Amino acid sequence: MEAGFMPDLPFMPLDARFADVLGLIDTLANEFKGQADIFMIAKEMESDIDDLMPALNAAVYLGFVEVKGGDVKITNEGREFLNAKISDRKKILRQKLLNLEPFHTAYSLGLHKPFTIDDLIEELNEKGYVEAREPGIRHLLEILLAEWGVFAGMLKKRGDMYIAIP
Repeated sequence: MEAGFMPDLPFMPLDARFADVLGLIDTLANEFKGQADIFMIAKEMESDIDDLMPALNAAVYLGFVEVKGGDVKITNEGREFLNAKISDRKKILRQKLLNLEPFHTAYSLGLHKPFTIDDLIEELNEKGYVEAREPGIRHLLEILLAEWGVFAGMLKKRGDMYIAIP
């Protein structure tokens, strides 16, 4: 990797959970009419700010919310996602995840041949993603791929192998 090289795509927060992102945008839309202070959202969700941050960051990366001056505001895309049928949510999520790591690389790898988490880590390292060197990365990637990638219908898991669904 050359000096100063920066990876191209944002990396999904490793500890972001789908249910937490969904809960965040649902709470924002239904309890706060689409906009609220982050502290008020955390209080409503009976959550600590630190615990809410991965979901908030993921929701920002996915384009479902915006953060301005401490306020979180649901976007039109966030409302569309929240109001969509499950099958449409999966399609929306799939398109969004293809523009985030580790999903972009996982999908690309899986189109060519089945891959393991170790294959994905190696590829992410080659691309310069420091996140691929996080402690416990194997476990975190397993959860991310299963929870997000499989739900979105972009990946299938067979034993320890993943394959992309075109």
